[in-house]
Amino acid sequence: MTKLIINENLFIGSGGHQATYVHPIDATKCIKIPHSPDDGDVRKEMRYRQICAGKLARSRLVTEFFGTVETNLGLGYVFERVIDYDGKTSRDMKKFLPTTKPDAATLQQIWTVLLTFKSDFLRENIAIVDTDIENFMVQETAPEVFRVRIVDNIGTPVLIPLVYWFDFAAAWKARRYWNRIVAWLAQSYPLLVTPEFAAQLKT
Repeated sequence: MTKLIINENLFIGSGGHQATYVHPIDATKCIKIPHSPDDGDVRKEMRYRQICAGKLARSRLVTEFFGTVETNLGLGYVFERVIDYDGKTSRDMKKFLPTTKPDAATLQQIWTVLLTFKSDFLRENIAIVDTDIENFMVQETAPEVFRVRIVDNIGTPVLIPLVYWFDFAAAWKARRYWNRIVAWLAQSYPLLVTPEFAAQLKT
């Protein structure tokens, strides 16, 4: 089998479990290469995607998975690449959120993004492992039109994942994790997520 050749010119970024590259043949896709061939985080996500395939196929949040491919760097996992309308790689939420107080129009735009994310997240009840906002990409689908996408750390490491099979369990966990996200944002970005806005975001 011919291996896809990946070089550093295709590099997007690297996290604790895998490095991500632009697909060398199809720029609308990306390839994630685990740092370890037997990475538990990858197994967890693949299990979630297999069991909840129907649910994830309807998701607005979670990126699409296209299968695996052999590369010169090892086995790669092919995903939808989150790109803006102009073809650039979307920013993760940490890069999207300003660290200084923005003008009123930008602040309102940020609030709209977060409220829409809340609506999508609680409707889809996606299982996530932690609240690291670098796992959330803010995709600009048209000029000044944004939506959040989840690109990593989905699923759960527990042996018997009730959230995979029971909607009530998935909804309970989603609300719990959402409130953790809100609490973290309120602490880390107090100029953006004020107490009054945090109250709107909480479930």
